[in-house]
Amino acid sequence: MDELVTKIGSDSTLMFISAITVVILLFIVLVVVISSMRVKSYKDRFVNLQIDNQEKEKLISELQKELQVFKIKNAQNEQELQQFSQTKEKLLDIEAALTGFQKEHSELEKLQSQTQAKFENIENMYENLLTEHKNLQERFEQLTEENSKLRINNARLLMKVETEARFKSEMNRRFSDIEGQK
Repeated sequence: MDELVTKIGSDSTLMFISAITVVILLFIVLVVVISSMRVKSYKDRFVNLQIDNQEKEKLISELQKELQVFKIKNAQNEQELQQFSQTKEKLLDIEAALTGFQKEHSELEKLQSQTQAKFENIENMYENLLTEHKNLQERFEQLTEENSKLRINNARLLMKVETEARFKSEMNRRFSDIEGQK
């Protein structure tokens, strides 16, 4: 191990290759960390969207229950209108109440339609996030595969450099032996 460190320290080419290798490894680690952070943030978004969807479903069910209550009250008021049509005063009171209920009913319908539109938007966002998550997973797999290819390639290059260094040192030794014999 010490011999390898001294070889790398003395040979600028090996030092350069080891520096490039360290930079490539740091880049790969950076890409993996960034990808994992993105996956975590998308996971958190997904959980938040699920919670929001549950709350909105509860609100929709409550609004539907209130709508049923208002429909029941509206039906009761119509029956009272038929029963008490004799007195003009009671008819005006009931008509005023009916108008108020109709306004509340239309407001509730508007609120329901707005909530439905928001729900559909959230569903679309959820589908988009799922698609984006799938794409990111595929990209992560591609990067992992490319990383392994680069590691294999780096190992091959390192073996070639070591072989060439041994060959060069052998040639230098032979040349110095020949020079020594002359």
